[in-house]
Order: sequence, then structure tokens, then C-alpha cells
Amino acid sequence: MKRVLTDMRKQILKSDKNSINAMKLKEQETADASVLFQRLKQNKRKHKRISPKSIKNSSFSVLWRLWRVKLLFVLLFLVIGFGIGTYFTSSAKLFQNDKSVAIRVGTSQEHVDYDLLSAINFLKYALERNGYKVAGLTYSGNLYPKDLDNVGINVFVRGFAQFYDLRMHPEKIDIFYIHRNIDLYAEEFQNFDFYLFSQQKIMDISADKLDANFMPFGFVPHEILSPQSYDYDVLYIYEYYNPIYGSYMQHNHSIKIYSGSAFAALSEQERVDELKKAKVVVYEMGKIGRDDETYVPYAVFDIISYGRPLVTNRKFLLNTYFRNNTWLFDDNESMILATNQALNSADAVREKKAARARTVLYDFFDTNASFLKRIKQPQ
Repeated sequence: MKRVLTDMRKQILKSDKNSINAMKLKEQETADASVLFQRLKQNKRKHKRISPKSIKNSSFSVLWRLWRVKLLFVLLFLVIGFGIGTYFTSSAKLFQNDKSVAIRVGTSQEHVDYDLLSAINFLKYALERNGYKVAGLTYSGNLYPKDLDNVGINVFVRGFAQFYDLRMHPEKIDIFYIHRNIDLYAEEFQNFDFYLFSQQKIMDISADKLDANFMPFGFVPHEILSPQSYDYDVLYIYEYYNPIYGSYMQHNHSIKIYSGSAFAALSEQERVDELKKAKVVVYEMGKIGRDDETYVPYAVFDIISYGRPLVTNRKFLLNTYFRNNTWLFDDNESMILATNQALNSADAVREKKAARARTVLYDFFDTNASFLKRIKQPQ
């Protein structure tokens, strides 16, 4: 019995102990719940204290970080694109420069005469018609402007003076055009890739060992000039002034006189106006070069191209093609006679002859100058 009581007492004590532990656990849980509740309450108050501005700033910060990444990618793409574009642009420029031309005239601009100017204009026209691009035209005193450094082809025009100041480059094409000269020098026949001559005899004498070609007589096409009235009878353009002719014409006719260089110094429009004002254009050639007996100045073709009535020196080519539509002379007497014959013709007849001469020029003279196709491109 005593033993039973003892066991019952132990069970009661154990039960009480469990109850106490349970109560302590309950109290701990209650305390933990209270702490959690307080923390949640504090967090709720904290969130209530956040202003809309703070939320906005926080959102902007997130967006800025996103856009910053995108901007970096965009900038990187632009840099790569710029580099690729620069490379291809540079390559295209080099390709274009293979056919870009600088015409460099070894005569100062004020000393260029009408014939040389007409030859240069025809050369420029022929180049462009054959697919080349003339990037610039320079004269002695400013032969090498920086904006023409990158051309692929240089055409050096030998005018009336020796041309030694030649800055050539092995990777480019250098052409020497010799226009109507008597005295040439060995130094002028060195290092060029190609030679052009306006006089056949000079080429025959000089070009035995040269890669050379004859630049055929040519012209730049112009609109025909058909004046309704005239300001004077004669427009006299000379290479060497003829005092006998000049004195006679001044005493007997209204006349406007220009040297070849003075006429070339006019603007294109001024030259057109002067050609249009006269009933007759007289162009007197000078004896220049070894084949002056056959050479026809490019200026003569320029006048015919405008459809103006022309009085000029008799040359075989002119006599063959234009005899019936121009007035040709051999000396002072025949020069005065030819001028009077042209002036004594009715205006309509004289203009009709000039128009026919222009038609012959366009029909029988090739402005294409296909010899330029022989020019080899830079490697």
C-alpha cells in the first residue's frame, strides 16, 4: 500500500512538473508572439512614414540603373559602327581617288591665252566624258593646294615656260601634257607615266621612247549664239598683234580688240557676251611650234562651237572642212579682204554659214578623246 502511494505521488509530481513546463512554454510563446507583433507594428509604422517622393526616387534609381546599362550598349554600338563606317568610307575614297584628277598648269593664270584655256577646257571635258572626275584646276603660284593631295591622277600642263617643279608620287599616275612649244628640255621627260602632245611633229620628235599620244583637235560643245543685233563689226582676238590689220580696221570699222591672254582672263559669260556682240570674229594665229603650218588652235574650234562667223588663218584642216563656211586668209592683204567679204555678207547669210560650220564641227570631230582610255589605273 505504501509503495502504491509512493508511485501515485511520483506521478502527481511529474504531472505538476509537466504542467509547469507547459505553462512556461505557453508564456514563452506568448512573449514571442508579443515581440513579433511589436516588430510587425514597427515595420508598419516605418512603411507609413515613407513619402511618395521617396518611392519616386527609389523607382527613378532603379530605372536609371536599367537605362545606364542600355546607354552603355548603345554607345558601344555607335563606336563600333563609326569605326566600320570610317573604314568603308576611307576605302571608298581611295577607290574614287583612282579616277580623280588634278590639272596643274605650269603657267600663271594671267598668262594663259585663249588657245591654252580652250585646250585645258577640252582636256577637262574629255576626262570627265571618259569617267574621270576633275577635282581641281590650279596654276603656277599655287600648284599644290592641300585639297588636291589625295587625287589619283595629276595632269601637268606644260604651257609657255619650262616645267621642272614636279612633285610626283609613285603610287599615283602623272601625265605631262605639252601644249604648243618649240623648246623642250630633257628634264621635262623624266618620271612621267604618260605624255600628251597637241602638236604632231613635236610628238614625233620627242616621243620615240615615251608612252605618248596625240591629243586630237577638240572642243567643248556650246549652245549656238544667235544675236538679234550687234554692238560692233569685228571682235579681233590675236596671238601676236598685227599693227597693219589693226590700224586699217580701226579706221574703217567698229572693232573690239583683245590679246589672247586678255580674252582668256574674262569670265566665261563675259567671253560669250563679247562673241555675241560682233558681226564677225577674227582670230589671228601666231607661229608657235614646229608644226605651226598645220596646227589649228583649240580657240578656233571654241569660236566655231558657239556658231560665230569666223575669219582666221588658212590651215589645211580648216580649208578641208570649213572652207565654204569660214573666211580664211594667208597674209595681211587677204586678211583685210576676207574680213570685208564677211562683213559685206547679209547678216542672215553670214549667220547661216557660221551655223553650218558648227554642224561640220560636231559631225566630223570626235569630242570623246578615246585615247584617255589608255591611261592605266594605279595598282
